[in-house]
Amino acid sequence: MIMGRKLLMVFLLAAGFCPFIVWAAGGNHSAPKLLNLYLGWEIKDQDLKPLAQWDVVVLDMDMQWQAPEKMRVLRQENPRIKILAYVSAGELAAARARGDHASPGYKLSQLAGEDFYMHDAQGGRLSWWPGAYLMNVTNLGPRINNQRWNQALPNFIRDEIMSTGLWDGVFLDSAFSDVAYFFGDRIDADGNGRVESASSINTAWQQGMAQLIKNVRQAVGVNKIVMNNSSAAYAAQVNGVLFENFPRFGWAQPFGEFQSAITKNNQPSVSALNTNTNNIEAPQDYRLMRYGLTSALLADGYFSFDAGDRGHDRAWWYDEYASSLGAAKGSIRRLTGTGAGFSPGVWLREYERGVVVVNSDQVARQINLPGTFEKLRGVQDPMANDGSLVKSLNVPAQDGLVLLRATQADAIKDSAFINGQFVKVYAADGAAVRNGFFAERPDAPAGARVILSSDTVASVARGAVTLRSVDGKNIKVIRPFGRLYTSEMFVAVGNADRDSALEIIVGRGRGGSPEIKVMDLNGGLLAHWRAYGANFKGGVRVAMGDLDGDGLREIVSAAGPGGGPHIRIWKTDGQVWGGGFFAFNARESGGVSVAVGDVNGDNRDEIVVGSGEGAVPRVRVFDFRGTLKQEFALGDQSVLSGLEVSVADLNGDGIKEILVGGLQIF
Repeated sequence: MIMGRKLLMVFLLAAGFCPFIVWAAGGNHSAPKLLNLYLGWEIKDQDLKPLAQWDVVVLDMDMQWQAPEKMRVLRQENPRIKILAYVSAGELAAARARGDHASPGYKLSQLAGEDFYMHDAQGGRLSWWPGAYLMNVTNLGPRINNQRWNQALPNFIRDEIMSTGLWDGVFLDSAFSDVAYFFGDRIDADGNGRVESASSINTAWQQGMAQLIKNVRQAVGVNKIVMNNSSAAYAAQVNGVLFENFPRFGWAQPFGEFQSAITKNNQPSVSALNTNTNNIEAPQDYRLMRYGLTSALLADGYFSFDAGDRGHDRAWWYDEYASSLGAAKGSIRRLTGTGAGFSPGVWLREYERGVVVVNSDQVARQINLPGTFEKLRGVQDPMANDGSLVKSLNVPAQDGLVLLRATQADAIKDSAFINGQFVKVYAADGAAVRNGFFAERPDAPAGARVILSSDTVASVARGAVTLRSVDGKNIKVIRPFGRLYTSEMFVAVGNADRDSALEIIVGRGRGGSPEIKVMDLNGGLLAHWRAYGANFKGGVRVAMGDLDGDGLREIVSAAGPGGGPHIRIWKTDGQVWGGGFFAFNARESGGVSVAVGDVNGDNRDEIVVGSGEGAVPRVRVFDFRGTLKQEFALGDQSVLSGLEVSVADLNGDGIKEILVGGLQIF
C-alpha cells in the first residue's frame, strides 16, 4: 500500500550523488523499462523534465486539477510516456475530505458515504494505514444510489478522471487479496453485527475486487492501462502489478510471482518491481538499486527505485538507466546453484545489446559469461561500472550487473569506416563512452572503406564499389570513374531522390579532380559535379544526412589532403545548398574527414569533422550553418595520417556516438 507522501526531497550533491546524468533517449519502453511512482502533492519544478525520461509515471489523481500544464509538459517532452492516475481502490484517506472542493480527491470523499466504508461488528470504521479507512469492495455491503463501492469508484474514474484526456490509465492501490491479514476477525462486511471468518471475508473481498477491476476496465476502455498494487491475484485482469518493497522480504518468491504476473497480464504488460531504501534518503545505495533493476530485467519487466512508501516522489537517475539494451532474448538461465524454483544462485538473461546478471545468493559467485562483454562506463559507482571488457565476473552477493555486448562493426550503419581500423568511441562533448574496438567486417577486404545501410553492404577499394546483400547472396560491382580508375574513393549511401531505393554518393580520391557522383544501385548516373576547382588534386570526401530536419537529405563534401579543411553543403542534385566554411584554421593543408549524424539528440543531423594529415588531432561538431556546437582534442602531438571520423548509434538510444580512427591504439 502506498500512502503518506512527504514533500521533501534531498539531493545529495555534496556527497557525490548526481541524479541527472546525461540522459539517454528514455521513455521508449525499451529495456531498461522504467516506472516512477511520483506521488507527492506537487510536481517539483526541478523534476519536471527529468520525469519525462521514465516510460511510465504514476501521479496522484489530484494532479489533473493541481498541475495539468505540467502533465502536458511531460507529454510534450516525451510523447510515448504513459501517465497513470493514482487512485486507492480499497481505502480512502481522510485527508481527501480536507482538499480543495474542486479537486478529484475531495469529490471522491463526498461520493463515499458512510455505507461505502467497511465496519467492524460495532459499526466502527477499520483502519490499517494511519489516516486511511478500508472501503467495502465486496458484494455484501449496502448500496448508495443503487451502487456499491465496486461500481461507484469505476464510474467516478470514468467521469471525473479519464474524461479529462490527461491520463493513459489508472493505478489502483490497496487492491488487496487477503484483508484478514490486516484486520483478522474484526470485519463485518454485511452489517449484521457479526464478524466474518477469515476465509469467507477474503473470498468475498476477492470477488468484489475482481468486480471492481472489471468495472474499471469497462470504464477506461480496452486501450488504456490498468495497473494494481498489493496483490498479484488480479494479474490476469490488469496490464500490470506493482511489487512494492522488493526484495525486502525475500527474492525467490516475489520474483517468481513477478515473472508469473507478466505472463498473465493483459498486453502491454507493465508489471514492475519497486525497490526502495525503506524511507531512508539513500540514493547512493547503488548495490540495492542494481539488485532490483537487474531482477526486473531478468523478467523483462519495469523497474522503480525511490525512498519508500513515504518517499514515492523521487527522480533519481542512474548510469544503468541509460544502457539501452534493446529486446530480451531467450529465457532466464541459471548459472550457479541448485534447487527448485528461483532458489539462490546466479541468473542471466540475454538482450539484443547486452546481458544482465543477478546473484541472489548470500555469497559472491564467480561465473563465466557467454562471450566477451563490456561493463558500463559509469560515473556513480566506477568500481562496478569501470568500462572494462570481461569474459568472466565475480558477482557480489545480492547484487547485479548490466553488461553491454562488445561492439561489432555491424552496429555502424549509414556511416563509412575503414575496414579493420581501430576506432575509439566518444560522445559529442568528447567523453569516452565505450571501449574502442576494431571495426571489421569479414565480407569486405581489409582497408576498404565500408558502409552498411539497410540490407546492403557497400565496400570501396581500388576504384570499385562492391555491393553485397547482408546475406551475401547478391553481389554487384560498380566503377563510378571507369575501369582505369583504381585509386581511393569515398562513399555515402542514402536516399537522395525521395524514391524507395537508396543511392550511392561517391567522391573521387586524391590524384584526380574532386568529382562527386550520385548513382543508383545499378550504376546509373543521377548527378555529377566538381566540389572544388578542376586543378585541385586532393580529392573530396562525402557524407550525407538531413541537416535541417525537413525530411530531405543533403550531401556534405570535405576537401582532401593538400587543401584547407573546407566543408561545403549541396543538394543531392549538385546545387549548392548552404555555402561552405572552414572546419579548422584555413591555413591547415591536410584536408579534413567528415561524417554526418545526430550526435546531440536534437533530431537533426550534425556535421562531424576530424582534423587532417599532419594536424593535432581534434574533432569538431557543426550545425548546417557552420556554427560550432562541440569540439574536443585527442592529444597534442600531430597525427601524420589524420583522423577518420564516422558516427553510429552503438547504444541504441537514438543519439549517435562519434567513432575516431587514426589514433594510437594504446
